[in-house]
Amino acid sequence: MNFVIVGTNFISDTLLAAANTLNDFNLYGVCSRAVPSGEAFLTKHPQNAQAKIFTSIEQVCQDHNVDAVYIAAPKQYAVMCLEAGKHVLGEKPSAANSKELASIIATAKKHQRLYMEAMMTTHLPNFALLQKAMVKIGTPRKYIGQYSQYSSRYDKYKNGERPNTFLPEFANGALVDLGIYPLYLLIALWGAPKSVSASGVLLDTGVDGAGDVLLNYADKQAVISYSKISQGDNITEIQGELGRIRIEAVSQLKKIEFIANNGAVEVISQPFDEHFMKYEVEHFMSLVKQNILESPVNTHILACNVMSVLDEARKQLGVVYPND
Repeated sequence: MNFVIVGTNFISDTLLAAANTLNDFNLYGVCSRAVPSGEAFLTKHPQNAQAKIFTSIEQVCQDHNVDAVYIAAPKQYAVMCLEAGKHVLGEKPSAANSKELASIIATAKKHQRLYMEAMMTTHLPNFALLQKAMVKIGTPRKYIGQYSQYSSRYDKYKNGERPNTFLPEFANGALVDLGIYPLYLLIALWGAPKSVSASGVLLDTGVDGAGDVLLNYADKQAVISYSKISQGDNITEIQGELGRIRIEAVSQLKKIEFIANNGAVEVISQPFDEHFMKYEVEHFMSLVKQNILESPVNTHILACNVMSVLDEARKQLGVVYPND
């Protein structure tokens, strides 16, 4: 399947390295703003050295050999690619807000193309094992999701620079970059919450550097704690009346344990695979081959429910994006 990767940042490197382990994946091209940056990207992936370099999304849309695109760049590109008949795997979050997401989904349906949010966590083998293990904790009562990682670009920000990761014009901030991982897992397991309450630390650019989101489910509670300006152990727990499930690295589900109330410990997870993004690409390609236009895992309603929480949390935090 001929893929074009739109955007050549670190997440594209990770995805390509993983996708290259799949037999049916072919990197047809990369789309970057300038030829040198495209060449630099391909230099890191020698087996893809013959891939084309596009310098505009219009060029990608006009090339009839392109089957699908992975977009790690401005989300408006998704609509353009779908209109051009390309299937789209869109890096999370799918859009800046619910209005944009609705537009992407409507375009996918109109043009009969697959659009899937590229949230890798729910495609990992350990996610299926986690779902099966939920019965072990009995009646669920509490979810504590944590992702705090000191950003490699925060020092630049403190020195007066303006890296994209801390700018509202790039629809960024700690919640959408990191907090989305424990939030996505929560909503995949428990569905949409009854109410949302958010508080956080805003930087002078107008985006959040850290925060907490409390989600109420009537008979159970959840809290999402996240930061890009401090470092944490990043342990997520799902607590029930019979015990708890402990997760290391919520985005990758590196290790999952069930700990009973009596202290007994059972390892649930399989060994971690360093090419963890291959599962979402494999799933996406299988859907295209079967002409299935919506993932049964990363469903449109799941993406919409997550985006609805992000919208409400940002509103309460006071984080405003230009497209809002």
